[in-house]
Amino acid sequence: MLNPARVRSYQHLTAGDLVPPTSPRVFFEPADTETGVWVARDLITDGCSVLDLGAGSGAAAAAMARAGAARVHGIDSGRETVAWAAEHYASPGGDPRVTIAHADFARLTTEELLATAPAPLPRPLVVTSNPPYVPLAERADARRPSISGGPDGLKWAPAIIGHARALDSDLGLTIASYSTPRRAVHLLRDAGYRVRGITLCPLPLGEFTLRHLERILALEQSGEAVLWRRPDDLTPAYFILGLACRRAHRHPDVPDPTGDDLMRLLRTAARSRTTRLETLDAPRQITHHVPLRVLDLPAATVRTHW
Repeated sequence: MLNPARVRSYQHLTAGDLVPPTSPRVFFEPADTETGVWVARDLITDGCSVLDLGAGSGAAAAAMARAGAARVHGIDSGRETVAWAAEHYASPGGDPRVTIAHADFARLTTEELLATAPAPLPRPLVVTSNPPYVPLAERADARRPSISGGPDGLKWAPAIIGHARALDSDLGLTIASYSTPRRAVHLLRDAGYRVRGITLCPLPLGEFTLRHLERILALEQSGEAVLWRRPDDLTPAYFILGLACRRAHRHPDVPDPTGDDLMRLLRTAARSRTTRLETLDAPRQITHHVPLRVLDLPAATVRTHW
């Protein structure tokens, strides 16, 4: 994981995608969305379809179509979110490659999930998800469904990985440096996935997360989470962590990072003083080498978590 590629501006979201939705119940976190699209792009091939679980505002689905997917079908459980996505990205006047459905992917079988699409999705099929991933105590978890990831930040990961495995699809998963990344890799490996590309993007913690840091701090103390604490900034930040994963049986002999490798990478990044994550340029003792991308994006003035 040497010589990371660096991106200094939004490459996938358009100017319109960067305008905050008028509804406060539509998730809006541009850096998070841009990271998820980069992960999908690492997996998209000509003629493929994307099944986007937890599609949010629909901006990611539209960007994935622009990035080369023949079809993108998004699923989300937020009614206002889906209404926004349908109006702005999947309306009759929008991109015909993009469709959105209201459903809870964690409650559906894989067959039921596919049936929410208005027409069969062409193969090969890539599953992507940028799910809620903030570790929160039980009393806070139910108050922000768009970010609540359970006690370890991976509440939604088993369902996402299970659907992808049932479809024998490659998988793009976006979590955070505090969402027990080591356990995430273990879940992926147990399901037959290997990490083939990593995207990192530094981001300040949101206001709600800052008020409910108990679980994150406990995970950090136990060595299962990484926060970014710069000497010149008293407010901790974190890294959005995008994992482009492929089915191991298709590439059985390609080395891939373990959970420990990933934690070492994140701790190296956390020694940086700038959003460029300059410490990643130094030689490191990391066993496996996969492409690494760093997004150093302009800060958003509005971030909406419902």
